[in-house]
Amino acid sequence: MIKKLRRRIILVNMLLVGIVILLIFTVVCVNSYSNSVHELERGLTMVAEKEGFKGNQFGENAPVQIQNNAENPQNNMIGKRGGDNNERPVQISSYIIVTTDKDGNISNTKESGITMDEDDLKECVKTAIESKEMSGQISSYNLMFVKLDGMDGYTIALADSSGINTNLRNTLLLNFGLFIGSMGIIFLISFLLSSFAVKPVKSAWEQQKQFVADASHELKTPLTVILANNNIMMSHTNSTVKDEKQWLESTEEEAQHMKSLIDQMLFLAKSDAGETNVEMSEVDFSEIVEGTSLNFEPVAFEKGVMIDPQIDSEVTLIGNATQLNQLSHILIDNAVKYSEENSTVTIKLKKHSDGVEFSVNNFGSVISEDDLEHIFDRFYRAEKSRTTKGYGLGLSIAKKIVESMNGKLSVQSNEKDGTTFTAIYRK
Repeated sequence: MIKKLRRRIILVNMLLVGIVILLIFTVVCVNSYSNSVHELERGLTMVAEKEGFKGNQFGENAPVQIQNNAENPQNNMIGKRGGDNNERPVQISSYIIVTTDKDGNISNTKESGITMDEDDLKECVKTAIESKEMSGQISSYNLMFVKLDGMDGYTIALADSSGINTNLRNTLLLNFGLFIGSMGIIFLISFLLSSFAVKPVKSAWEQQKQFVADASHELKTPLTVILANNNIMMSHTNSTVKDEKQWLESTEEEAQHMKSLIDQMLFLAKSDAGETNVEMSEVDFSEIVEGTSLNFEPVAFEKGVMIDPQIDSEVTLIGNATQLNQLSHILIDNAVKYSEENSTVTIKLKKHSDGVEFSVNNFGSVISEDDLEHIFDRFYRAEKSRTTKGYGLGLSIAKKIVESMNGKLSVQSNEKDGTTFTAIYRK
């Protein structure tokens, strides 16, 4: 799954970036081609206006009115519509100038650096005259024309446009090479970045698989006991309920364990999906912690452990009473369960100017640094505590409860200070 996801990330990334690069290169090619055509057109227009014959544009005997460029530099910038432009047109040395009457009959021809067959020239002139545009390309001859419409006929300038196509081809080849190179670089970058992108997904996937494996393991044990008890009772066909009380009680106990485990897993699943939807209200947290402390005093006494409650009165916060009761139960239960004999469990609830601090401290086996990193992971239990009954979900649930009320749960453990779980709620 992770490999497929990584391949998809690379593919989507390359596809999106490739489309963007392709669009950019397309715009560059189109713009380059358009500029080349425009420059050649402007240069050809200048040639046609300079070299055009008398009797075309300004009357039969009137010369074409062209100012000396040295005297008026702005005439170097004549566009095809005669407008001002700050771009210098391309200089054309090879061209053909043709003058015709209104019927398209050629009256004069001037060639400079280029020659054409008479029939081909007539065909090109006919195409230019029949065109509705004043300029354009004659693709079959690789020529560009500019047509000046005079009073008595036309002046038509022709020039070779194969250079434009050559430039376009070179631009396309260059952009294609750049595109291939860019996609190669994008692939390498995507390949490297995809490994970072899938890390959270990989971690979540591994946790999910571990969660399913651990849940299956935890559920398997009580199911095995229940099935074994049923087989025993089924083999005693003549026994009464009283005779089988031992197996029935064992089945009931394991069933309750399964129910507890399933309830805990459902709580975590709903928390992950944001579907807890618990009702929040102002809760007297002091009363909840005091009540939980009293409930655990008999359990602690049996283990030779003292409970020292240091609880400020009337500590309130906005939360859910049921979940806060579950939180205090989990933390105090863990502290008593893992305390050394003749040690003290200290329960503190303090109200500060910026919030509420609830902590439970005990002295027992120090939690190692490696275990501290995973202490809130689901089904995680330090190796030394495997013999202690439980599922390893309590602290995960405690963390979810604290975070659902905009709090933070942390843990510290060392020889000197013991192990302390601290829940802090900020206003």
